[in-house]
Amino acid sequence: MNNPSDLRRLPPPTMRMRPAPVSMINPNLRVLPLVILIYSFLLLPIEVKFVAGGLNLYAYRIGILIALPLLIYLAPRRTGQFSKVDFLVATGCIWMMVSFVQLYGPGDGLVRSVALVLDTFGGYLIARGSISSLNDLRRVLILVLPGLLFAAAFFMIESVSDRLMIRPFFSSIFGNAVNYEGGSARGNLNLLYERRLGLRRAYSVFSYPILGGIILASFLPLFLMSGIRSKALYAGIIASCAAFFSLSSATFLALAMGVGLVISDRLLPLFRPLRWPLLSAVLVFYAILAEIALKGGIVGVVSRFTLNPATAYIRRMQWKYGGETVMENPWVGIGFGQYDRPEWLTGAIDAHFLALALRFGLIPPILFAIAIAIVMISIGRVAPRLAKSERDFLVGLNIMMTILVFSSMTVTYFSEANVFFMIALGITTSCLLAVSGQTMRGPAPLYRRPDNRVVPAPEMAASSQKRTTP
Repeated sequence: MNNPSDLRRLPPPTMRMRPAPVSMINPNLRVLPLVILIYSFLLLPIEVKFVAGGLNLYAYRIGILIALPLLIYLAPRRTGQFSKVDFLVATGCIWMMVSFVQLYGPGDGLVRSVALVLDTFGGYLIARGSISSLNDLRRVLILVLPGLLFAAAFFMIESVSDRLMIRPFFSSIFGNAVNYEGGSARGNLNLLYERRLGLRRAYSVFSYPILGGIILASFLPLFLMSGIRSKALYAGIIASCAAFFSLSSATFLALAMGVGLVISDRLLPLFRPLRWPLLSAVLVFYAILAEIALKGGIVGVVSRFTLNPATAYIRRMQWKYGGETVMENPWVGIGFGQYDRPEWLTGAIDAHFLALALRFGLIPPILFAIAIAIVMISIGRVAPRLAKSERDFLVGLNIMMTILVFSSMTVTYFSEANVFFMIALGITTSCLLAVSGQTMRGPAPLYRRPDNRVVPAPEMAASSQKRTTP
């Protein structure tokens, strides 16, 4: 029979019965779901595919399906409250399914829409659940750096050597990627051969050169403004600048915008009357003026920077005829159908929000646009009240979102680019909530030490720290 002195030597019951608080889990492990998802499209192209139940499981979809169970275990107390942005994104995704059910019937509509919703909401949800502080995002940037360097290296090698390597290699193992038109398979997808500026447009691991270029370019302001030091910073900048080898005007503009906005932010203190809200208001005013006064509007202005004048004209015509079709089918869109256009005009759409409106109706793109606007405006209001390191990183996130939104006017994000676009929105939302104190953390978790003392759990969110070494 145990005496009282023996009982005092036993560990308290709470230590045996209660699992370790999430904050005690290794910080690198906490961001693992997002890291897995990002690596799924930085290392493996769309040739890596399996078919299950009529659903095409590309590498990035497999990454989503692997990351979601990890997210359920690692993030139950770290994702914060259900925000307005979460509601808008979730409602938009639900409407995507409703529109397809309306167009194709309950059975076929659900099957056709589930993959698209998985890409859109899955990427957003994993980013929201994996990030709960700016330090978490710094860890992600460092952990995915080898994947970025891998994709960037083959961007450069393929362009300079005039030979595609990654996707042909995986094609020899898994077979060629399938070309889908109107939601149906139309033979194999051919990799285009195109030379610009004396170099070949590279694919590396990405579905299309311009998509890979924009993904890499959007990392540039994050690394520049992250507060990460030494080799990791320089490696991130080099990987981001490899976007040049997509040889796309949209990528060149994305790189120039990233560098230009970072430099502008550094120069703002020299001009005291100027602040980002004022500059943003001026830019919006001139954008509206250009839309009203100039032929072709904003899209026409952006398209003039393209390396191929013919594609600029085609993009303007896509907006013209595609917009007319949207107005004729504003609620549920036309699904995988073709929009009304002249025979000479391609059926592809090079504008992300226009493509969403054509496929699902106006509601999803409007909801997503409102969500993005809420996040970016809120960051503009919160950032000036923070410590410089946090403020700079938030501005870098806003610049990344600016690049993605600006590029979406002349590019449609599909496959891994659509997943990445939603990841970016999820990351930005989580970081905003973390620094604005809107996360629903409650009091600091407590745990009982072996000496019977109750203390706060270690490794609490460290967003107030100036920098971290993941």
